[in-house]
Amino acid sequence: MHPLRSLVTCTTILLSLLLATPTPAEVGLEACEPFFQALNAVPHESIFQRSGPYTSAWFEAGAIGCTVVMVTSEQRLGDRKLPDLTAAPGTPLHQAGWRINQKYIADGPGTGVMGVEKDGILCLVYTDQPAWIDDTGRFMQSEQITIKVQCMAGEQARGPRYELQEGQRRGTEKE
Repeated sequence: MHPLRSLVTCTTILLSLLLATPTPAEVGLEACEPFFQALNAVPHESIFQRSGPYTSAWFEAGAIGCTVVMVTSEQRLGDRKLPDLTAAPGTPLHQAGWRINQKYIADGPGTGVMGVEKDGILCLVYTDQPAWIDDTGRFMQSEQITIKVQCMAGEQARGPRYELQEGQRRGTEKE
């Protein structure tokens, strides 16, 4: 082989290795299955499960994985409770090896998100039941409840979209 051709071939291979963008590991429907089964067991208006790319509310970039969305209402649930998807000790998810990731927890009036992990897969569980204070000062809450689970390979979790300011971390405002 001619020395110049060898140099061009080696340079081309080196550049392709350096410029290659690693793709995240594929997370399929099996990651969402325990969440789908738990949510499907309660009365609901709608539920769906899909895999592929999606936009995460928590992360800046899109992700590749699976999603489950279930919509129900207090009326449909009646006396039934929503399944515990926190992976806290004693829950079915915890018994199946899922663990809470404290890095991905947020709570507010009517909404919340909890991160749970297993075998390098991160799932964010969003609960949405809008709440507000009406004109008379009474606390109101929507009848509709939406649970959304988004799972991805853990390496896609590069950091939250919204980071606390230093003063918020300490519990005091910056001056």
